[in-house]
Amino acid sequence: MKNEIITLLCFLFLNFCFGQKEIYYPEYKYKIKDGTYKINSLSKEFLKEKLAVIKPNIETLNPKEYPNFLNPYNKEIVLFENHNLNELKPIGKLTELTQICIDSIIYKYKFKDFTNCVWNRILINDKYYYTDADVHDFSISKDLNKLNQKLKIIGQKDGYDGAYHLGYPEYFFMIFTDIENKVIYKTKVLDFYLNNEFAMEEDILNLKWNEKNNSYEITLIGADEKINISWNGKETEIKKL
Repeated sequence: MKNEIITLLCFLFLNFCFGQKEIYYPEYKYKIKDGTYKINSLSKEFLKEKLAVIKPNIETLNPKEYPNFLNPYNKEIVLFENHNLNELKPIGKLTELTQICIDSIIYKYKFKDFTNCVWNRILINDKYYYTDADVHDFSISKDLNKLNQKLKIIGQKDGYDGAYHLGYPEYFFMIFTDIENKVIYKTKVLDFYLNNEFAMEEDILNLKWNEKNNSYEITLIGADEKINISWNGKETEIKKL
């Protein structure tokens, strides 16, 4: 117990001094067997409840105040008003992609199990929620000058099993906006896997203007595969290469 208190105080001190938003909770109180942790935000136990649908924040991108994203993948995600695994209180359902701000990251370590033990306190439309669903926390922004538009390529930095949010990004999708960041079009999560531990932006992305079709050709390049997204300013055409 003494060591746990010292660890927590160290994290709080760093948070105060350097603005870090990571909180360490060595929680062993709840009764979960090794390897049986489930993502509560996707649990049928809570999804079957009658909960209010949470309005997404996605009409206009605001990367300064809301730099990250939560994507239900065309499903539903339950959000909670707390992160107590013994007494979780669902507060609503998210059914659409939304931009978010991660306020705090809460690590819940369990003996011999370090996977999916992370909760985030997130901000959507000036209201806080808790979730243990994976957050999209990686993005590349590009200007599409020929169309007077912008592109944001978004992924999850969770490439390693057993180390949350560390490693190369996966589960990409794209958002196209006008020059004032108003959303024009959103793709689904793309059928593409980077699978490249040391990739840099210039290694994974090729962006060029196609004069013949008056469209941008956006190619994501993985270790073993490529995917091409053709964008004419209104709609996409997606092909595996």
